[in-house]
Amino acid sequence: MKSVIFLLLRKAIYYISGLCPRSTKAVMGSYQGRFSDNAKYLYLHWQETDFIRAIWISGDNKLVKQLRLDGFEAYHRRSIGGIFHCLTAKYYLYNCYIGDISQYLAKGAVKVNLWHGSPLNKIQFDITSGPLAVTYHATSLKTKLFNSLKYHQAYIKPDIMFSPSPVMDALFSSAFRLPISQIHRSGNPRTDYYRRYPEKKQSIAQLFNHQYKQVILYRPTWIAPPFSTEITAEKETGLNTEESKEASKSSIDIFDWQSLSTQLQENNQLFLIRFHPNQAHLAQQLDSYANIIDISHWQDIYNIFHEVDLLITDKSSLCIDFLLYQTPTVFYTYSNIREDQASEIVASTRALITETQAGHIKSDNYNHGYDYVDNLPLFGIGQSNTIEKFEDLLIKLRTYDSFYISANESREYKQLTQLFWPEQACDAFDTIEKRIGNISNKIQVNQEGYRPTPSHHRHTL
Repeated sequence: MKSVIFLLLRKAIYYISGLCPRSTKAVMGSYQGRFSDNAKYLYLHWQETDFIRAIWISGDNKLVKQLRLDGFEAYHRRSIGGIFHCLTAKYYLYNCYIGDISQYLAKGAVKVNLWHGSPLNKIQFDITSGPLAVTYHATSLKTKLFNSLKYHQAYIKPDIMFSPSPVMDALFSSAFRLPISQIHRSGNPRTDYYRRYPEKKQSIAQLFNHQYKQVILYRPTWIAPPFSTEITAEKETGLNTEESKEASKSSIDIFDWQSLSTQLQENNQLFLIRFHPNQAHLAQQLDSYANIIDISHWQDIYNIFHEVDLLITDKSSLCIDFLLYQTPTVFYTYSNIREDQASEIVASTRALITETQAGHIKSDNYNHGYDYVDNLPLFGIGQSNTIEKFEDLLIKLRTYDSFYISANESREYKQLTQLFWPEQACDAFDTIEKRIGNISNKIQVNQEGYRPTPSHHRHTL
């Protein structure tokens, strides 16, 4: 009973926050209190252009302190300044949920979900079975009401989303239960930032003080463990639970790390590992292996995309972002795919485009992934760049051609790029600024106070 009263009180605070007058400024945040992904790059861009007063909100005191030292305006979400700006900002811009900023103070703000990926695996209300389904799908009115209290931010719809293609239009519309009219064609700040500011890119040779022949990035996805369904402001589902640790073991166990390290040294290759935040603890086991470096603790990795020669994943949506760089991708699935299963896949890219433009992305028969993925060139079932055995992966990594796209593969990579990124000229920053109100020339950044600079900090509201 006490927990229900507590949940009702939090919901009441959310609705009361809608009574606060809101001014033209933006609060921004990312998952787990990080400084990352689309919100980060939009924030950095606005620091360059002074388009709007942009304020970073985080639950990480160290991050807030560092951002202030760097000359940016940032507040802890539970500080007086953080609460004030969360209650009075007209715009909330976030990567996952409003809890990236403040999930109970957002009523009345324009909520802009910048979403952190182009989904291959099912997300949000498209999840119809498995451990997360209980969050989104109730079997009775009572359960639905309780879910809206317990999983509050999962039920708060954004006002605006951005999508790079018709494929993503259909997915976002279904997953977030939004009309297509609220989803606007745009690139992503995380991919457009370094095209606009190429001087911000970083060199791997300088970062690690060594010139490697090839750089390989391993990015496994995270599978939600059984019975872990919490979605909170401070952590993602199942974070640091015993179930999560058990579910994550496969990402480590499918490698013979010593054999991999030996081969990497022989070939002067660097193997970077980027675990999902819920798997970051796994990296502690890998510190002793030469030429294998964990970068899971980095806020994000878009600053080195241009220097990655090969991506290894098991279906992380990061492979879609890498299409913009035409980076070779290998899918290391460590699962047995039956030949007769592959033979049942009969669909062309043209048929897929027709289906997605009509808004019909199938989401039944939940198997963690969207049905359309099985039909994709390169990504689909039975494709030649799918590897299931570690020995075959070692062979792949010492084969020269693995780091280049062949003429036949080039056609398929281009098909995928056209499918996911058909309008690369649709700049994210210009589109977002237009959609949130065309206000760049109508306001002064300092209309409500002083924005700190590296040489002079004055923390005012």
